[in-house]
Amino acid sequence: MSDLNVQSLIDAGAHIGCRVGRWNPKMEPYILEARNQIHIIDLRHTIRGILRAKHFLKEIVASGLDVLFVGTKQQLRGEIAKVHSGAGMPYVEDRWIGGTLTNYEVIGSRIAFLEEMEKKESEGHLENLTKKEGARFIREKRKVYRNLHGIRDMFRLPGAMVVIDPKTERNAIREAQRMGIPVIGLVDTDCDPDVCDLIIPGNDDAIRSVGLILEHLIEGVKAGKELRKERGVADPQRAPETLKVKAGGAPVPRPRQGGPRRPSRPQSGDGASQPAPSKPRQKMEGGVNRQVEIQAFEPDKAPEQAPKAETPVEAAPAATEVTPEKSE
Repeated sequence: MSDLNVQSLIDAGAHIGCRVGRWNPKMEPYILEARNQIHIIDLRHTIRGILRAKHFLKEIVASGLDVLFVGTKQQLRGEIAKVHSGAGMPYVEDRWIGGTLTNYEVIGSRIAFLEEMEKKESEGHLENLTKKEGARFIREKRKVYRNLHGIRDMFRLPGAMVVIDPKTERNAIREAQRMGIPVIGLVDTDCDPDVCDLIIPGNDDAIRSVGLILEHLIEGVKAGKELRKERGVADPQRAPETLKVKAGGAPVPRPRQGGPRRPSRPQSGDGASQPAPSKPRQKMEGGVNRQVEIQAFEPDKAPEQAPKAETPVEAAPAATEVTPEKSE
């Protein structure tokens, strides 16, 4: 573990920001200067943000809650995966699944579905399937594992969330704000710092920069776990009622808020829904039910016009003959 000082951050490239044309004006207080059309981040604010984040994470973990780390950039997936081995915290490194926080009941059922598939595979379920069915089973298991393996140990909503590049992880930040979860963000010069509750200005693209900052944050998480043991706070455990698999393996989606809904069907005394009574079909008078005669069209004969209603016509006054006068 390297010491937290300016030189270690410079060696990791944490001071290098984005190009001048891509900057966000809200990041002006955290920028030192511009060199060769590239902004240089003031590392004093970076060190201050790391220390505040370490202390905050320490108190969050000591209270018995977990911290969710989110970073889906391809070059940072290896550094994000070290969070689980180093601190035992959940993480998202492949793709943020919509509803991970706002619809956690369904996500929990999918985690239980993944565990059920792994149990079937260990019991030799693939031997009873055909080659095509076995390939479909393995493909589905691989897909679910790739999306949920990082949060399979997250049995409830986290107490805080650490985000690498809030501009990329805006969906995750939006869900955290909706659920009232504080967000700690590693913010570059092209990001909006107002979306995060605690800011760490720094380079969010370089692997060494992100790895160094995550090491210090993991150190704060470990200190919080030790303090949790001293206080006698129990670790979060699985809640069986939240990870229950629905019939057929797929969860039952909940209705969305707002928008038109179908009228509820009447229920019988035992609570079972009954189909709505169907109305008898009425026969239309005329319209599509009438008989139509088809006649051949003869171009010599003009089509007969429908007789018009007879209206009384007044007799026109007799016209008087006018003879031209001869000119004298």
